[in-house]
Amino acid sequence: MKTSELIDLLVKDLRPEPTLNQLLAHASIAGTLIAGIAFFSQLGFRDDVGDAMGSGRFLFKFVVTSTLAASSAAMFFRMGKPGVSLGTVRPMLLLSPALLIVAALLELSVTPTETWIARAVGQDALNCLTTIPLLSVGPLACLLYGMRRGAPGNPGIAGMIAGLAAAGISATFYASNGDEDSPLFVLLWYPIAVAIVALTGYLLGRRLLRW
Repeated sequence: MKTSELIDLLVKDLRPEPTLNQLLAHASIAGTLIAGIAFFSQLGFRDDVGDAMGSGRFLFKFVVTSTLAASSAAMFFRMGKPGVSLGTVRPMLLLSPALLIVAALLELSVTPTETWIARAVGQDALNCLTTIPLLSVGPLACLLYGMRRGAPGNPGIAGMIAGLAAAGISATFYASNGDEDSPLFVLLWYPIAVAIVALTGYLLGRRLLRW
């Protein structure tokens, strides 16, 4: 062995390996950047985003989607460590749907009955059901790749949680493009799109995260 090769080997041994949390943090950042690049290169903000910023319903979509992303990521970070309890973070997954249900009930209470179906169905459902899963590809791939260094007790569930986090990231981008701001629309269509990504994550996790 040459002296230079020996030095390189010794330096490599001295360099600390990144922790699982660091790897997953890097994966989250990379996935978000990939989703952002795809979003701004193909879609971008809706035309009336300046006016929409003054609407509480528009801004509330970001509260729901970012809460889903953050709570899912917090749980995912713990799932790769055997023996670590999920008790303190598992209830956080209920926060996003709970906020959305409350907002939908408030919307029902202040809008005429005859408008409920139109508000829920909207005119942007197909865009929602395709854009969120497509934008989730990058974040999901990055999170699953990062978790390959972990040891999740249930690979399928870990993959599903990765899917929820990826869907939360992509839905946050999509929320600035979609024209529908009604909580009724968000309650009906966003969960379907999120479920598609979560199911994909579950199937991939069972295969890729086994150890």
